[in-house]
Amino acid sequence: MTGSRFIGLGVAVAVLAVLVLLPALAIVGFYTFANVYALITGSDFSSHTLNVAVFLTGLVLTVAAIVVAMAVAAGLIGRSLSPKRRREDEAFDLGTDLGAPEILEP
Repeated sequence: MTGSRFIGLGVAVAVLAVLVLLPALAIVGFYTFANVYALITGSDFSSHTLNVAVFLTGLVLTVAAIVVAMAVAAGLIGRSLSPKRRREDEAFDLGTDLGAPEILEP
């Protein structure tokens, strides 16, 4: 295997690990939100003290934060893997007229 194959394999393993760990990350993130909410409000999560709107908003924000984090990570990985652009003076200009082709006579 060449170096580029190892890099590709490493990126694939990293992406797979992130996708496998996302459900656990969602659970840990929401559990943290729920505990902080309970500490701040003094709630014991009974039906009398729970504000359902805040609870569901926390769930939505937790999941949205994970989705945004995935998008940012994918963008950073994609940016690092994309080839570098050449300067304009080094690039081949397809708009120029190359003239008539040369015919070599034997």
